[in-house]
Amino acid sequence: MLKGYHKLNKAITKQLKPFGISRAVGADDYAYYYQSEMITYRLTLHDCDEAYSDFIYERFGYEDTDVFIISLLHEVGHHMTDEDITQNVYDFCMKEKARICEEIQHAHGADWTKLQYEYFQLPDEIMATAWAVDYAKKHPKKVRKMWKKCEKALHKFYDKNLGDY
Repeated sequence: MLKGYHKLNKAITKQLKPFGISRAVGADDYAYYYQSEMITYRLTLHDCDEAYSDFIYERFGYEDTDVFIISLLHEVGHHMTDEDITQNVYDFCMKEKARICEEIQHAHGADWTKLQYEYFQLPDEIMATAWAVDYAKKHPKKVRKMWKKCEKALHKFYDKNLGDY
């Protein structure tokens, strides 16, 4: 087990509780679990984080925060918009996500980026991102404060596990 893992999860969860999120857990990807109102978050950067940042800038003209915090807000956005999605749209999104994720495994370069953008533009994904960007634009001080608290917790976690990274 990684040192400070539970403290990190607790610190991130504390930042998300006001949005109705039950808990946040460090994992290998960002996700929102509808049944439990839980979020997982990525412990390390990934190539798709850069693609997501680029997408948010191109689509929404937004680049004012770290990809970690906007990704957390995106997952909160799923929670906040899930009642706006019909079962048919949800089923379509799940089918398309499975297809895109399968194709991404074999894609490179421009094809990989195109598939990432296709994923980001699925109806449930774009609604969650739109919510996140709107929240971040309307509440920049709250988002900066949230990021500082998350960043502090992340640094403590990394220091315990990686030393001077």
